[in-house]
Amino acid sequence: MIRTGLLITLVALVIAGAFSWYGWTHTEPGAQIPVHFDLNGEPDRYGSRAEAFLVMPAFLVGLAFLMSLAPMIDPRGENVRRSRPVFLAGWIIGAAALAGAQGFVTWTALAGEPDADTMSRSVTGLLAGIMLVLGVVIAKARPNFFVGIRTPWTLSSDLAWDKTHRWGSRLFLITGLAGAAIAVWGPVPQGTIILMTALVLLVIGLAAYSFWVWKNDPARETLSPEDA
Repeated sequence: MIRTGLLITLVALVIAGAFSWYGWTHTEPGAQIPVHFDLNGEPDRYGSRAEAFLVMPAFLVGLAFLMSLAPMIDPRGENVRRSRPVFLAGWIIGAAALAGAQGFVTWTALAGEPDADTMSRSVTGLLAGIMLVLGVVIAKARPNFFVGIRTPWTLSSDLAWDKTHRWGSRLFLITGLAGAAIAVWGPVPQGTIILMTALVLLVIGLAAYSFWVWKNDPARETLSPEDA
């Protein structure tokens, strides 16, 4: 599992590194480059060449380091290994997002600011794709501290974990399909805002549901005076 993840990171790092090298060698020293954009596709922050072309590769190295350590430092490390599809999906999403972000920054640095409609649809499509992937794999996660829907209640009740992840899988799939439809046919940036709002409400709803299941689970773990 770790070898597969490291290979994924290596591929992403090579891609991001190529984008970074090309951007660095084709921009002037002291250039101010767009590094952050609002939902309308307008740049709202600029940075130096170092920030534009070195931060993403550094994040990729950090991602590999953290994910490699996860099974060893998680108190329920065996469950991390049992959550292999979710673990690797999260690793792939993170690595691909960072490499893609580096490509996007390089493109805007050299080709100019993107069309607002294209930007909004791309962001919406990316979010929808992530939710669809999570919807497919997240129900396979076993209780652990690194991957999955981690609330105080899912981490102290296996029943809450299982039920929350089953519902999470369905809701992520539904929201992802709606997001894909918005990305292709819906109005932007309004559709992007609606999708992000739905995602926030989904997360809040799943947290509340996990509490409800935990509250009604007679086998839940609770803090006793001896534990204090």
